[in-house]
Amino acid sequence: MRAEDLGEAWARQAQLDAERGVIECRMCRRRAGLDETVTLWRNGALVFAVCDRCAGSHDILMTPTDAGIEVRAHRRAPIVVGGRS
Repeated sequence: MRAEDLGEAWARQAQLDAERGVIECRMCRRRAGLDETVTLWRNGALVFAVCDRCAGSHDILMTPTDAGIEVRAHRRAPIVVGGRS
């Protein structure tokens, strides 16, 4: 499946979920209530959603383009893989 197809599928499902008051975070896939998310709507359609937890740990830039909306995120702190033995 192409990236565009996956994005469109996410947007369709997110729109249905939003009508029920639930959003799936685009970054971590955790489900959260509308009151626990940052959402971007365009022409009445949900195009991006991120949970408060991910929004709090990333700098997120949303930019309109000719093709739609470009979203970039940069983690504020390093991710530690593994741990002490």
